[in-house]
Amino acid sequence: MKKNLYLTISTFLLVAILETIINQLLLKDTYSSLKSIWRPDEDLKSYAPIFLGIYLVFSIGFAKLFSNSYRGNGIIEGLVIGLCIGAIAKFWYGYTNYIVLPIPHELAFQWFFYGMIESVIIGIASAFILDKTK
Repeated sequence: MKKNLYLTISTFLLVAILETIINQLLLKDTYSSLKSIWRPDEDLKSYAPIFLGIYLVFSIGFAKLFSNSYRGNGIIEGLVIGLCIGAIAKFWYGYTNYIVLPIPHELAFQWFFYGMIESVIIGIASAFILDKTK
């Protein structure tokens, strides 16, 4: 139970950091060029706390799936598990939004690609954490 709590908390923190880097830095120009399809800035700011709930749900799910899958074989195994979880979650996210929103394919791919990197980083960190909390 204790290791799952550590894993959930660390995943939550990593998601918050990585999502900020991806969305506030790496994709800032892309988002600005598509300003007409997003909510106004004031609306987005009012919805911002919802992201914490989204991060929490993802973190709980990731931690549970990871801890049930991880056999203690180190960071390569963590990378593979992160890759699998990312392939499911981030491919779905990027390309479902591509279908329903008037966004360019490039943005859908970036959401998928950066999301995969994010999931791999979290997988590697999760392996490290579980190995240290044995």
